[in-house]
Amino acid sequence: MKIESGRMLNDYIEPNKKQYCIPVFQRDYAWTEEQCTKLFEDIVMAYKKDRPHFCGSFVYAPLGSKKHIDSYIIIDGQQRFTTLYILIKALADSAVDDRDKEALQRYLYNEDKFNRYGLDEKSKLKLKPVKTDNDQLLLLMSGKIEQMDKSRRGIIYHNYMLFMQLIQSFLDESTANSVLMINDGIEKLICADIRLDTDDNAQEIFERINSTGIKLGLADLIRNYILMTDTDQERLYEEYWLVVQNLLPDKLLDNFFIDYLNMKSDGFVKESEAYKSFKQVYLEGKYDNEKMLQEILHYAKQYCAFCYGSSGFDAEVNKALAGLRKLKQTTVYLFLFRVFDDYENGIITQNELARVLKMLLSYSIRRLVCEIGSNSLRGLYKTLYGRVFEQKENKNTYYDSLVSFFMQQTSKNTIPSDNEFLTALQEKNLYSKNALCKYLLCAIENQGKETLDTENLSIEHIMPQNKNLSMSWQKMLGENWQSVHEKYLHTLGNLTLTGYNSELGDKPFEKKKEKLEETITHIAVLYSDVKDKSEWNSVNMEKRAKRLAEIILKLFPIEQPKTKIEFTDPHYKLYTLANPDDATYKTVNYFEFLGERVNVNSFAEMVRSIAQILYDMDNSIIDDMAKKHEPLPEWTTPAFSYEEKGVRNPFKLKKCNIYISTGYSASACIYFIRGLMKKYEFNTSEDFVYSAKPNNISIN
Repeated sequence: MKIESGRMLNDYIEPNKKQYCIPVFQRDYAWTEEQCTKLFEDIVMAYKKDRPHFCGSFVYAPLGSKKHIDSYIIIDGQQRFTTLYILIKALADSAVDDRDKEALQRYLYNEDKFNRYGLDEKSKLKLKPVKTDNDQLLLLMSGKIEQMDKSRRGIIYHNYMLFMQLIQSFLDESTANSVLMINDGIEKLICADIRLDTDDNAQEIFERINSTGIKLGLADLIRNYILMTDTDQERLYEEYWLVVQNLLPDKLLDNFFIDYLNMKSDGFVKESEAYKSFKQVYLEGKYDNEKMLQEILHYAKQYCAFCYGSSGFDAEVNKALAGLRKLKQTTVYLFLFRVFDDYENGIITQNELARVLKMLLSYSIRRLVCEIGSNSLRGLYKTLYGRVFEQKENKNTYYDSLVSFFMQQTSKNTIPSDNEFLTALQEKNLYSKNALCKYLLCAIENQGKETLDTENLSIEHIMPQNKNLSMSWQKMLGENWQSVHEKYLHTLGNLTLTGYNSELGDKPFEKKKEKLEETITHIAVLYSDVKDKSEWNSVNMEKRAKRLAEIILKLFPIEQPKTKIEFTDPHYKLYTLANPDDATYKTVNYFEFLGERVNVNSFAEMVRSIAQILYDMDNSIIDDMAKKHEPLPEWTTPAFSYEEKGVRNPFKLKKCNIYISTGYSASACIYFIRGLMKKYEFNTSEDFVYSAKPNNISIN
């Protein structure tokens, strides 16, 4: 790699028989009006002051020759190079003198004076952007301005028109001004010329360069890693990456890669470390570029179905997926990748797939309604497939195995019972869970008939939200109207759908009914036990809540397994951290933290494993304890240290230079974990459980 001084016009754009290619791994052309205007002003100022103007670095590498045209790939500087190319085209089109116009045009094209090489329109141009930009550039250079993309995405068109205006404004300032003055200003643009040799690591250099500017997104980095060094990059880009990019918009694409990597990796992938994790997956999986792109496209198609639905699936599958989307239950995607693989491989039918999805939707709704914390879901869904189908024969009873597994959970990941669900539906604050509330109300209304268009509907409180209720409402609710109002306000029995939310407000009950009557043909089920009431009180709200809750239970049942599959060994029991002495004379086989199951062979291994998980989650707490030699709550000696001799029986944690204290009894290990969980402010009775059996029991 050599670093020298280069001139943007004279060293790169002007020389004949050269073409600079923007590789497919680069971003599309995206310079804004502000950036283009600033560059133009710098060029004019460089001309007026007659001095060089530094405009950054230009990093490129040779690609080879074709038709006697030397090709180069631009690693850094493509936005500036493309902008100058557009500006020169605008200068040529603004020139009055034909000789000036011809001279400026000559900058843009490679010349084959004796017609020896058969140059086509594309190889004549000295710039070859990515495909989407190249089509627009070809139209511009051939003068077909009217055919260019004039929408907001038509950056090349808009920047060309901007330069035409800026040039005209410059010419209007003085009769002495000319386009050649602007050309002279361009000649004064200098840069750091960085030409890479064949033994330079282009990928590494690209990453270092881009780490100092606008940060590339995860998808950008992954695309670059796969495509940058591939000699067949254009085909791979068009056959795979472009398809993925069209399936999933930018933000969703990054989310997809996080979920994909969490499915492929041990532990959880942080966004800040996702690119590193991707490279690890790539190298350890011994992928080549095409194999990796094939897998990415495969799972991107599934992810697109998760996020948007798919005509390739029947109504039942799409309806369940839509429900999971509306309720923002996206953590389930980690499990669904594997389930959809089984469907595509013919292991389960589409009917069985629909049963699984409907069960997961019902399970999600029950958890949300019963207000069971969601912090264990990601860990649950990450390990769920392996836990349910560890025995391959369980796939022969796919749905039954999945439901049997959930039914045998003793942590908060178990399925809430019908009675728990019904009680929560009637008594919990449903309105505070807005997406869930509207989804359930719509489901009640839409049952067994044409789907109600809910886009313009909102949730309405029949009994008004205003704490200062009118006298008519106070009288209707009775002496304890304040407690009635507080207890029932946001519950199912007092909620409906309407298109008149802003108009209904605090109106008396009879006035509200009159307004709701106008939409009775649209909202009939929810309104049926309101319209015939002369008053709205606790009794009527309770009756309505009971009726609607029973409808919801029928709409979202948990179909019981025909064949129960056993997952629990009767000799093993689950224990919390409440009583450390429970661990005495026990053998541990796994623990669950935030829903994720981790197999271990000893209590000592369990301590080391949970410490590593917590460190990876937030290293600041353990780091601070190690620096201070701080003991845990209910502890007297240091738990962590940067000094090997600073703790008892030191064991070094991964990815750092911190040692953890070890060598304790089973009960002491539980005290250790409990103290550490408290430092991290986790719920010691809900977020962590472990499975153990008495030592005197052998399992055959």
